Amino acid sequence: MFSVVVAADKRRGIGRDGALPWKLKGDMRWFRELTTCPDVTQLWPRYCLDQGYQDKRVYTWEELTARIKPAPELPAPYPGARNAVLMGRKTWDSLPTRFRPLPDRLNGILSRALPPGVFQGSQHVWPSFPEALTELSRDPTLRNVFVVGGGEIFAEALRHPECGRVYFTDIEAEFTCDTVLAEWGEAFREIAVSPRLEEAGTTYRFRVLEKAGSQTS
Repeated sequence: MFSVVVAADKRRGIGRDGALPWKLKGDMRWFRELTTCPDVTQLWPRYCLDQGYQDKRVYTWEELTARIKPAPELPAPYPGARNAVLMGRKTWDSLPTRFRPLPDRLNGILSRALPPGVFQGSQHVWPSFPEALTELSRDPTLRNVFVVGGGEIFAEALRHPECGRVYFTDIEAEFTCDTVLAEWGEAFREIAVSPRLEEAGTTYRFRVLEKAGSQTS
């Protein structure tokens, strides 16, 4: 099983000119901790994720940060327990050079133009999504595999029978986007949601959706 990690606005927009059209520190931290921590369940209390969250209050990111600060440290990845992030070549190219590869994670790139193989230890290139999933499934050190973009890769991932979860940052605003997130239909049900957060006038929340019958941890 693998998961999708994605943020989208009210019209399901996810990007513009190969980049995110918003800057949300909370979402960036959520993405980093989610895709790095080998035990994702440790993040649920950290981000107040709950089933059917009823609190109508909107929290500032600073308020949530104040809650996170005294929380126990998250389990750190090590060679025998780590995560993988899988992305298309355009998403890889869009990462700032100083963050490439994304640290403490196996970075998988899907590309027919780049030569397949392993580069610099943490960068792996595969020509197709099925080939990547096959190889990743054989790696006993991996605890979680996250598909992180872009639009075409998300569409293929959401259709795949092994997609067990969607970690969705639901942005309650509209941005000018040229890439739209594919629909996932009724295959996934929400199992947890965070309180609403606000940064610089933009409100958003984290949602976790799971496919019926999946065994994603």
